[in-house]
Amino acid sequence: MRVTNQMVTSGSLRNMQKSMQRVDNLNNQVTTGKKISAPSEDPVIAIRALKLRTTVDQLDQYKNKNIQDALSWLDTTQTSVQNVYDRLQDVYYYCEQGAQDTFQTKDRHTIIDELMELKDAIYREGGTTYAGRYLFSGYKTETNLIFQDTAAKEGLSYNINEEIDPAKFVGKTVVLNEVNADSINDIMAGNVTYTSPSVNSVYQLRLAYSDLDKSSSDITLTVTNADGSITTLTPNIKQVADSATYYEVSDGGVNYIPETGELIFGKNLYNSVKDAASINVNYNKSNFAVGDLRPEMYFNCTQHKTLSDGTIKDTEFTVEEEGQPIKYEVNFSQYITVNAQGKDFILHDMGNKIEDLANSVQGVLDIENTISRLKELKEDPQYKNDPDAMKQLDKMLEDADVELAQKRETMQKLFGNNMTNFQNFMETVSAVQAKVGTTYSKLELIETRVTEQLANFKELKSSNEDIETEEAAIEMYQSELVYESALATTSTVIKKTLLDYI
Repeated sequence: MRVTNQMVTSGSLRNMQKSMQRVDNLNNQVTTGKKISAPSEDPVIAIRALKLRTTVDQLDQYKNKNIQDALSWLDTTQTSVQNVYDRLQDVYYYCEQGAQDTFQTKDRHTIIDELMELKDAIYREGGTTYAGRYLFSGYKTETNLIFQDTAAKEGLSYNINEEIDPAKFVGKTVVLNEVNADSINDIMAGNVTYTSPSVNSVYQLRLAYSDLDKSSSDITLTVTNADGSITTLTPNIKQVADSATYYEVSDGGVNYIPETGELIFGKNLYNSVKDAASINVNYNKSNFAVGDLRPEMYFNCTQHKTLSDGTIKDTEFTVEEEGQPIKYEVNFSQYITVNAQGKDFILHDMGNKIEDLANSVQGVLDIENTISRLKELKEDPQYKNDPDAMKQLDKMLEDADVELAQKRETMQKLFGNNMTNFQNFMETVSAVQAKVGTTYSKLELIETRVTEQLANFKELKSSNEDIETEEAAIEMYQSELVYESALATTSTVIKKTLLDYI
């Protein structure tokens, strides 16, 4: 076949173009560090790169964002739960002291203040936040577990449906007709008939809240019996003016004391309901204090909110038995629950029992002050020279001493019995601590595994996309030599004409 100069020229130019293209490709690889610059150069590498990049991005999201956020959430939770445990332990130590009544009269005010501060401290932990979200409010991370300020409770009232386990009945010894030193003038004037104190034993159920609404329409009390039948009870509502008879209850009756949130059962009624399946109390509360736990976090209830125009907006709340877990995705299709709910370890019963302890100390303090006042009255010239008055004061002092002995005994028993209660509370909190701690440890293991996965996939991604710079540079140098040699050779061939062959 005849080879013409045109054929040689075209072939040479075509081959030089290929050499130049290879030099250009290698130059791009050296300058970018990547095997390809466009998917069309190698579709297999491009498709694999997309998959590996997506995986690396996801693993980076898990490791540096999701897991770190979850660890911080759990760390803050651990600290708050530990604070609750520590405060309960402080109350337990007071119970140890109170069971022996090592308190001095001058210390009792301080003890009461410290007990109430411990209650407030426990409830305040319910308002712990992380990154602006409330930790213990379930899905309602924008809502505090407690009423944190006056504005938070403004215009709110609730109809609360509270289920009470009959096992929570508490036997309570109370003093009726307490000695009142300030009544001496009325007694001496014959305006008041003096009655010596007496002791009464009653059975108490404590509702979650005190200072409740007081009308007869504000409470419904039903008992679900062991056989499933329902019994409706009509409580005798006690007003503040009835405080002297709060604990005077017939054997078959029940007193409802809105001020203290107590249900006081007579002996016969107690015996008939103590083995019931449950006791349901539906009641209304309009007055909340700053620091109170929000009802919607604990009970099925209806919130009534008075709006600025005077209309009332009703909102129904239902407590989900399975809880409201907040889950973080921490690896491919792997989720972990990071939150603990306040209703599981910050309990109304904790605050109520602390209040009961403080009230028992206050009762002893009151009668001690009454005794001191009676002794002062005996030295008062108004009564000192009046035999009848002195006789009456002596009788009241004698009764006051008996009342003091009774209240001290009651206080000591209450503190002693609550040692077990607060141990149980601490066990409840410890269970939450253990769960949070286990989750934290599990999350650390997941973090280690995700870190390893991220390193492996980054290596695979680099192996798929990146070049070995040294090899690419040598190969480019060789290609340049080939191209330059082709230029030299082609220039020699193409410059020849017909005259060169004559």
